[in-house]
Amino acid sequence: MRQASTCLAAMTIALAGCMGTDPGKPSPRLSAVGVRGADFGATLLGTRKQLDFALSNSDAGFIKVETLKNIVLSVSGAGLSMSHTCPTELDEGSSCFISVYYGPGAAATLAGELRVTSNAEPSPLVIALSGSAVAALAPAGGAIRFDGSPSSDFGTVTVGQFVEMTYTVRNIGNADDTVTVIGPTQAGWTFSHGCTAALAPNAICGVTVRFAPTASGPSIPSPLSVTDAYNTDYGGLTIRLGGVGR
Repeated sequence: MRQASTCLAAMTIALAGCMGTDPGKPSPRLSAVGVRGADFGATLLGTRKQLDFALSNSDAGFIKVETLKNIVLSVSGAGLSMSHTCPTELDEGSSCFISVYYGPGAAATLAGELRVTSNAEPSPLVIALSGSAVAALAPAGGAIRFDGSPSSDFGTVTVGQFVEMTYTVRNIGNADDTVTVIGPTQAGWTFSHGCTAALAPNAICGVTVRFAPTASGPSIPSPLSVTDAYNTDYGGLTIRLGGVGR
């Protein structure tokens, strides 16, 4: 009874998981991370949203469970892709993270799945992904994206010199947009931007990041993050920066 009640309690906080009640078997859980769960909501064509998930091999109250092995992740549904930090095996109590991206190319209702297969029984773990792709936001709102394909690699820079990159942010929504920019402030990194409090539809603003290393070696600062009301719960526009001092 204790095993069954533990599994039931876990199901209230996980979208899928608590597989198996045998103390010797893996007990994986696949759960959403973030307030939006597994729903991308209304997603404007030309933008991309992100939802995050955690896969863990929980002991579910048992003394010991086996390693979760042969882990294979997949995502299905028009406009969906993913990245993850998951190895092929997870020991008891270990976790990894999955990011699923929705960048629709045509107006439609999303019916997608995030699927994890493994040596657990039963398998797979499945989370249904929902949302809709729209050609215009209703009610009207702003929605930002980066123009082009922004680079994150500042390369190798000699100490005492610098490299700058400017990222162009565009409002492709149908109303003015308030944009928040958070950039790197670690040693050797600075940023500036011209994004006003009311970025008009189809207007652009620039965010400039400078890398001026103060020491030799790799430098990985906090990400550049550009958010608005549309994407604040969906990862925002995030670039993970990096460079090397020489």
